[in-house]
Amino acid sequence: MTKTTAKPKLMIMGAFHMGPTGDLVQTEADDMLAPHRQQEICDVVARLKSFQPTKIAVEAEKTSSNFVNDQYRRYLTGDYKLGANEIDQIGYRLARDMNHEEIHAVDWMEKGAANREIGEVTEWAKANQPALYEELFGWYDEVDLSTKGRTVSEIILYFNQPEMVEKMHRVYVNMARIKEGNDYVGMDWLLWWYQRNLILFANLSDLATSGEERILFMVGASHVEIVANFARESGLFELVDVREYLQ
Repeated sequence: MTKTTAKPKLMIMGAFHMGPTGDLVQTEADDMLAPHRQQEICDVVARLKSFQPTKIAVEAEKTSSNFVNDQYRRYLTGDYKLGANEIDQIGYRLARDMNHEEIHAVDWMEKGAANREIGEVTEWAKANQPALYEELFGWYDEVDLSTKGRTVSEIILYFNQPEMVEKMHRVYVNMARIKEGNDYVGMDWLLWWYQRNLILFANLSDLATSGEERILFMVGASHVEIVANFARESGLFELVDVREYLQ
């Protein structure tokens, strides 16, 4: 009889950014430091705690690991006030409740394969391929990117709906179609996007040191499908749906 070996579990939580970023899509977040929001965040942390993560990975550059963990240690000693971002508000709180000694920064943001910025690509598409631009980006005007009227748990669930995750992923895949003749405009940025997410996956794989690992990865929702695909295709992880813990 063949002995089956347990795979490390990976739960990818598509988070909304609680503060402003340079991302293509901006969530219109209200004050996450307000008392009612703080209670909602604590509720999310309590629900995620039931996953019993052994490691928490966050969307911070790996090169900033010392900075992130210095903040985390100062938070544990009461010498750091949590900022209005998801790494602080959810990541640090959850790591503390799980008695973790460190937070794992796994992102990468170097120039790499990029020959254009994403803003250059979208502006080119708007001017030169307006129909494709509308196809790719027009639906953003139809979705609710505001946090108002919903709890933090409901907002996170909204961004982790399979339909939303797939829509966001398809935008990036179809950016390969932004081109003119042999001038692959979209690819000038898209290569970097795949490079970044493959590096995210590679850094997550470093955390999978045994079949007993239960890794929670908090990342912007647009990364969920592509990183999950890499994890699934690798055969390394057993993927866990975050909605099982937040519904």
